[in-house]
Amino acid sequence: MPDKNTEKILVVDDQPVNVKLITAYLEKDYEIIPAYSGEEALEKVRTDKPDIVLLDIMMPGISGYEVCERIKQQDTTRFMPVVMITALSELEDKIKGIEAGADDFLTKPINSLELITRVRSLLKSKYFHDQLIRSKEIIEAQNDLKTIMADLLPFLLRDIHPDKKTEVIRQMSQQVEDYLWTKYIQEMPADISQTAGISCSIMNRLGGSFSVETIDDRGFTAKNIKCPWADSNINPVLCMLTKAIFTRIGMRVYDNIQVDIEKTIAGGDGYCLLKLTRSGH
Repeated sequence: MPDKNTEKILVVDDQPVNVKLITAYLEKDYEIIPAYSGEEALEKVRTDKPDIVLLDIMMPGISGYEVCERIKQQDTTRFMPVVMITALSELEDKIKGIEAGADDFLTKPINSLELITRVRSLLKSKYFHDQLIRSKEIIEAQNDLKTIMADLLPFLLRDIHPDKKTEVIRQMSQQVEDYLWTKYIQEMPADISQTAGISCSIMNRLGGSFSVETIDDRGFTAKNIKCPWADSNINPVLCMLTKAIFTRIGMRVYDNIQVDIEKTIAGGDGYCLLKLTRSGH
């Protein structure tokens, strides 16, 4: 489970005193994002990407019902938990909230223990859902690329002249990296830290277990304890493909880089250690 303080809660109410009250109950354990209208709530859903929304129903302009409907209509936010907070207690009001996609309800005046318990439960459910989605994406990437590369690349290289092998690996790495970048990353890294994170993320989509070991303005080292290409009988040729992918990602940001693989699982070291260095540093 993630640390509570890393989880973001959007609290929406046109009455600042109500936002302040809910904030007081939750700010110790969560990051609180306030919003005072339906319009502002939708904008902060888009920009701040909260983990859960606590949403007043009766607001001028865009009502809580409409805010909830819009959240649930978007592919990127439809699984974001929405708790409707209202002074209304009529059954028809709750039915309307359910039809809008609300995940839960709280009635004013808010009981602090009930609020904390509901939030904790929904965040836990969201965490496991997000984990399931990430696992699904990894499996998709592995099915799309891992088996093909692990089986096809060594076969292709078997009868190719040594002078041509580097070019084949370069072309293969371009296809893999382009595919994963377009599907999962897209945003250009702004610095060496983001470059390191994206590089590890792309390889982990294939089933690796890369993490950044060291980082400074000259470059970074990444350690891996699980081969992204095979569970057993790891072909050392595939280490060259890993190196080529890290190189391609680095070259999206920097003109001159050098990537060296210092240790490999295939070589019997028990883990991989890869180093990316910016030339001239």
